[in-house]
Amino acid sequence: MNPINTTETGRKYGTVSSMIFWKNKMYFLFLLGIMLLYIANVQYSEFRIRKAQILEKEITQLKWNYWTMKSGMIFNGMEEQVGKKVSETELIIKDEAPKILIQQGQKN
Repeated sequence: MNPINTTETGRKYGTVSSMIFWKNKMYFLFLLGIMLLYIANVQYSEFRIRKAQILEKEITQLKWNYWTMKSGMIFNGMEEQVGKKVSETELIIKDEAPKILIQQGQKN
């Protein structure tokens, strides 16, 4: 008998379940590796999904800011609003367009 491989009772494995485990240890290690890869993949996917959701919220907020600023600029650029601002500085808005003066001998 080889004392390294046997127990006190002379058997190589203590129980049937330990025998099954040790005979299939490579299979169990393979399953353990697959499970670790699966867990890592799930964690990575959830991280990316959370990051994408945060970016979507930020994009939505930036769109609203853009549309608010654009509508404000369009409103402030209207002739009536410009007239109100100009009247405070005592400038006069003429109804007729400015005249273009062309000197003789000059081309556009």
